[in-house]
Amino acid sequence: MTKKARTSILSFACLRDGYVATIENAIQFFGATQELMTSYPDKALSLAQLGQEEIGKSLTILAAFALPPDQDAWKWFWTNWSNHQLKSHRAYLYEIISPTRLVIDGPDGTLYDGRTLRSKISQEKESGFYVDFDADKGCFVSPIGQVAKLEVVNRMMALIYLSVTADGVRRALLNDDEQFRLTSFGELAYRICTEPIYQQDMPSLVESFRKRSARHEMLISDLEIALAGNAAFLRSLPQPPGCDSQSVPKG
Repeated sequence: MTKKARTSILSFACLRDGYVATIENAIQFFGATQELMTSYPDKALSLAQLGQEEIGKSLTILAAFALPPDQDAWKWFWTNWSNHQLKSHRAYLYEIISPTRLVIDGPDGTLYDGRTLRSKISQEKESGFYVDFDADKGCFVSPIGQVAKLEVVNRMMALIYLSVTADGVRRALLNDDEQFRLTSFGELAYRICTEPIYQQDMPSLVESFRKRSARHEMLISDLEIALAGNAAFLRSLPQPPGCDSQSVPKG
């Protein structure tokens, strides 16, 4: 990416294309993860983590619809765009919009709820892609054999439930009156990205948002319809390959 692009003020049409593309790309990553999980779990883990980054990017783009045409304001967007750790964690903010998630009951009783099993979530990507040097062991370590299938399931299930929510939001915002909806809901997305907002705060925020006008009310009604079937859809998913544990929607 050029230096000029890192300071650009993006148009509505450009943001819309990027918003749709990041969610579609995340879903593609999920499909690739499914294909590779059994034979190449290390690569599957890396791809699932990249998919989660794309979900985080989609929320950043959605928030950018609310940014004014001012380069100082857009520094927020471009700084966020370059931060891989932030993008991975920002994906979890979709849980504020819809708390439905998948939790994996491991055979040893461990609950896998999408939180990384490593010190940093970005290490999932690195561990699956790269041969590294382990200073403690004094040797090079290959990704092959370093990733357990349950770790892949953990990230893959997080990716799918976050993707389902992100896609539900996308469908509601693009269903009708999309310029108004993307710009208006972008304000809420920006607050979610920049303020200490929690799941328990969301109902009152949504209620206040929907009372602004009939258009806001219709937006929220469509969003509720789009998100209503999430739990049933997630419950219908087949058991992940190579996993003997049970995936259960929570929230």
